[in-house]
Order: sequence, then C-alpha cells, then structure tokens
Amino acid sequence: MSNENYFLEPIDSIIGEKAQFNGDFILQGSLRIDGVLTGKIVSEGKVIVGPRGHVKTNIVARSVIVAGRVDGNIYALESVHLLEEAMLYGDIISANMIMSENVIFEGRAKINKIENEKEFFNHAR
Repeated sequence: MSNENYFLEPIDSIIGEKAQFNGDFILQGSLRIDGVLTGKIVSEGKVIVGPRGHVKTNIVARSVIVAGRVDGNIYALESVHLLEEAMLYGDIISANMIMSENVIFEGRAKINKIENEKEFFNHAR
C-alpha cells in the first residue's frame, strides 16, 4: 500500500489542520490528526498522524501511522508505520514496525506480540 492510500481510508474522527485539542480522546474507531492534540489517545482502531499533525502525548491503538510529529510513546497492538519524514520523540512497543527513509526517531523500540488484546486496551484507559 502506498503512503497516499493510508490517507484515503475511512476515518471515524478527525482533528483538522487548524484545530487544537487538549484532553482525553478515547474511541473504538479510527482517528486522523492533522492539527495539534495534547492529552490522552486510546483507540481500538487506527490512529493516523497526518503530515502536518502534531501529537504531544502517548498513543495507545490497534495500529498507528505517523507522517507528522509525535512527542510521546506509541503502544500499538498490531503495528506502527513511520512514513517518510515522520518525527517520533518517544518509545515504541508494538508487534510490528515499519520505518521509511528520512524518519527522525529518538527513542527505543520493543517489538513483541501482545497476547491479550482486552487487557491491552483496559490497561490503557
């Protein structure tokens, strides 16, 4: 799947490019962030940080795709994909990780299959 196709998938919630959100964002579906989000993110679906998106918190989700900037840790049940020119200042814990060229990643990565999905999301709340 090309990088552009990630941004064509159906999205349940969007934080627009000119928006700033501060607080807990907990959802079952997918979330795309093109603005600035500070607080807490827990999604049982996919979290996408768009090219102009900036997340200033930890992300807990089924899968995470980053094209913008994340200042925080990423905990993903299935996968983390850092697209070209993404910036991540934090650690990753996930079952799978893909890193494109020209990514800035300052942190540690632990690739380990998470056995208990229910416990994973309950612990994050």
